[in-house]
Amino acid sequence: MIKKIEEFVKWNFRGIAQIMFQKNATTGLIFFIGIVYCSWHMAIGLLVGTITGTALGYLLDSKNDTKGLKKGMYGFNAALMGIIIVFQYGLSWTSLGWVIGSAAVATLMMHVALLKEIRIFTFPFVFLSWIVIYLINSKSLLPLVSHPTVDENLLQQPITEMFERFLVFIGMSYQDERLDDVLIFATHGFGQVMFQASFLASLMFLIGVYVNKPVAALYGMFASILAITISRMIEGPDVVIGTGMVSFNAVLCAIAFSGTRHRDGLLVIFSTILTVLIDSLMNKFEIPAYTFPFVMTMWILLFAEKRIRRLSNMFTTDVD
Repeated sequence: MIKKIEEFVKWNFRGIAQIMFQKNATTGLIFFIGIVYCSWHMAIGLLVGTITGTALGYLLDSKNDTKGLKKGMYGFNAALMGIIIVFQYGLSWTSLGWVIGSAAVATLMMHVALLKEIRIFTFPFVFLSWIVIYLINSKSLLPLVSHPTVDENLLQQPITEMFERFLVFIGMSYQDERLDDVLIFATHGFGQVMFQASFLASLMFLIGVYVNKPVAALYGMFASILAITISRMIEGPDVVIGTGMVSFNAVLCAIAFSGTRHRDGLLVIFSTILTVLIDSLMNKFEIPAYTFPFVMTMWILLFAEKRIRRLSNMFTTDVD
């Protein structure tokens, strides 16, 4: 019984880790700690969503043996639904009801995708966020909240003060000219994947990815810096650039494409450019982007890669 509980806990933390495509329970735990640091309210939403997705995935996956459950594939879209609903409407029994319902639907969508071997990434989260948030707002079912509240980030102030004292101890500060703003902004790209604007939380997410796959973390930082540079070239808003809103989709693409081959680096560059352009276009039409620029970019590049591979096979001849 204890072994089964331990296994279920691991599945849930792997589900959290899969938000950034890492199949590692330790990474998921680091992500969870980062969210608790920023907002224990959102951490509860995350847990409720993840547990809902994993539990429903257990009922579905045990019959079909897609092996997605052990990898955490049923948890990450559900986890994101838990975060965004609490982010938008705060923590209440009603909002948690919406978390459970939307997490269940996201899990069903993911299950169908796994059975059909369709790579939908975070599209269930994006699609349901568009529908659920529009429905709640249009019917005024729940009031919107502003973040951060004093209650939800009770851990943030003392930990931040400890971090600032550490910087002073080593002879630095947040305002130190030796700390490049671009690097800080780039780190925020990791945080905004889970709607966290804190530098320390973003740093924890970066560390979490690095623990499982160092090359993914490094490519993520590179893509975030590149996204910031491109956004400045097209005169993107400074507020969006500084908070990581322009770069988090690029971070996801970089993590997804990260590897040691030469073409992996090219795919990271192309995907970063595409995500920034798609995000900019969606902002002009006032469409909530969420992670759709990432999803759309992945679909475009994977489709193009498949077509290029087919063409190359057509022109390849065997020589006897």
